[in-house]
Amino acid sequence: MTRSKVDPSLNLSAYPVQGILARFALTVALVAAVTLLRMGLGVISPTVTPFAGYYLAVLAATVLCGWRFGVFALVLGGAAAWFFFLAPIAQEPRLRVAAPLGLLVYVLSSAAVVFAADYLQRLVRRLQDSRGALVERNLQYDSLFETMSEGFALCEAIWSDEGRLVDYRILEINPALLRMLGVGPEIAGSKFSGLPGRARGWLALCERVLRGGAPESFEFQAPAGGRAYEIRVSRISESRMAQFFFDITDRKAAVARQAEMFEELNHRVKNNLALVAGMLQMQARGAEPAVRDQLTKAVDRVQSIAQVHQALYRGSRNDDIDFGTYLKDLCASLSRSLIADGRITLNVEAEAADLPIDMVIPLGMAVNELVTNAVKYAYPPPETGLVSVRFHRERDQFRLSVGDGGRGLPEPAKMGAGGLGMTLVSSLVGQVHGKLVVRRHPGATFEITVPAGASSEPAFAGERLL
Repeated sequence: MTRSKVDPSLNLSAYPVQGILARFALTVALVAAVTLLRMGLGVISPTVTPFAGYYLAVLAATVLCGWRFGVFALVLGGAAAWFFFLAPIAQEPRLRVAAPLGLLVYVLSSAAVVFAADYLQRLVRRLQDSRGALVERNLQYDSLFETMSEGFALCEAIWSDEGRLVDYRILEINPALLRMLGVGPEIAGSKFSGLPGRARGWLALCERVLRGGAPESFEFQAPAGGRAYEIRVSRISESRMAQFFFDITDRKAAVARQAEMFEELNHRVKNNLALVAGMLQMQARGAEPAVRDQLTKAVDRVQSIAQVHQALYRGSRNDDIDFGTYLKDLCASLSRSLIADGRITLNVEAEAADLPIDMVIPLGMAVNELVTNAVKYAYPPPETGLVSVRFHRERDQFRLSVGDGGRGLPEPAKMGAGGLGMTLVSSLVGQVHGKLVVRRHPGATFEITVPAGASSEPAFAGERLL
């Protein structure tokens, strides 16, 4: 709630009397009444002081109309006392000094009355405002407490003599949580130990929150209604904690449905890729050697994409793939299909790194082409050798290399003139904004560097809920 910071003395609603004219009239009336009263008292008793009663007029004007009108009553009362009571007797020699001195004392005393009355009035008004704000805040809290859809409970810890949390008492519980638990309002004030179906480890979790201060959460499946809840526990003080219950049944059902749809999609994609690879293999059986070699390479490329799909399906996220694991699986598949006599060893060294699928597919197909060429051409029979595949991160980029120690590459002028493989590798590296470097001695090594910014870093890496 936003409050005005205007001086309360300028606010007409801050005092009992409203309106400038009404305040002015009341102040004049108070001073006039005191003056008439003082005249009557002077007739009865000549010993009454000239300023008797004017202090009450100043006090009443300050309380009812504000400090400005208190000052006005002070001035008006001083003028009336001087004119009606002091001036006639001030001509006497012995009162020429006493009369002004009495007026000075009256002014100072009345000013103190105005200051004290205004200060007390401001203090009372602040207390009233604070009380009003507290009442309004309590109303808002009660409204939120009663209408919120999430369950809420305020609990107070019960500690043992050894300082262990042995139980807690439920201080407050809102209607939403009563509906979730299927209990009545009489549960407020009861202890956790008296509730049925206590969860194992629940007190240990609450104790960790109370001691450490860090909130914790976990998911809970209610056995009665089959509803799923996320429960969060937060510390309020050293002995009090708040428990929030969120109904996540619909969200869990949506996630399960999405998983079913993804599994169905995975099954169809896997069948389609297998169908394409099978058709190419059948076509290759009856083709000429040159055509059969190209069809076999096409089969390997399809299988490379299938490996990406398989890695994507196994992953815990739908957009990123651990490229290190994928690279090892891909090279293992290529080793089984390309290396039958054991002459060549395929060695893989790959760090774990999560890359987006639109980056994994081009790099995977590039590795497929480079490894296939190295196995087929680097070590002609009966030579033996090693083909190395390495992947690691260097500062702000990823480095992927495929190398061998074989016969090497032909001269640059003859290289790639009609080679679909190298053309395809260059195109794939360009898709991921990478750079391809070819080193010729010894053997041949293809190094691909890709900016690390092209990878997809996880937006949130949270711990698994208890």
